[in-house]
Amino acid sequence: MATEATGRLVKDAGNGGFVSKTAALVRKDLRIEARGRDTLPPMLAFTLAVVLLLAFSLPDASRLDRPVGLPTGGTLLLADVLAGFLWVTVLFAGLIGFARTFEVERDGGALDVLLLVPLDRSGLFAAKAVSNLVFVVTVETLLLPVYALLFGIDLGSGWAALVLVVLLVDVGFVCVGTVFSALAAQTSSRELMLPLLSLPALVPVFLAATELTSDLFTGAGLDDVAARGWFTILALFDVVFATAGALVFDFTLE
Repeated sequence: MATEATGRLVKDAGNGGFVSKTAALVRKDLRIEARGRDTLPPMLAFTLAVVLLLAFSLPDASRLDRPVGLPTGGTLLLADVLAGFLWVTVLFAGLIGFARTFEVERDGGALDVLLLVPLDRSGLFAAKAVSNLVFVVTVETLLLPVYALLFGIDLGSGWAALVLVVLLVDVGFVCVGTVFSALAAQTSSRELMLPLLSLPALVPVFLAATELTSDLFTGAGLDDVAARGWFTILALFDVVFATAGALVFDFTLE
């Protein structure tokens, strides 16, 4: 199925510009996923399982500014705990999806055919990143309302700020995940290599995400969280890794 879809894409890609060819690659990936359902269901199943386990394990979240005792001593705000678990869930659900970025083409022997598409490798990177972004956003669209419902999180007007945080995090997340999924796809232990390669690079973006989300959970406004500089870190991270990914993606597929 992947070989046929990619082959048709190569034949039809003679006309059109960069954007139309990149969009055609995105449609191809989403069409294959709609037929095979190999990426989204595992991501969603993992997400729901983690959230349900947390709902029965964590203390009552009626007061997010309440300190929670740590086994090693000291305390931590409940908002920090919930924000951390939220983004850890997104992180590992995303890695499940990223591991399959090139799996369909490899299983169907279509990777070489994909590389014949008359499109700059930055377009291939953009197409794979957008496809991964669709999967991650779909998971978060389900995760965030369920998380808020189970833990009694009421952000009020803070939802707009949280959506902004999520979008900034997702852009950097999928750029890193797409690049390292291409590298990991060259190895025999792809599922193991992807986390080992990508997790060190993802520390800054998820640290910023946790800090911003924790502040929003405790009632801080957009101006308050923006003043701490985490938005700047996220924006710089996105620009650096989106640019680097487009530039080096050609070498990752060699």
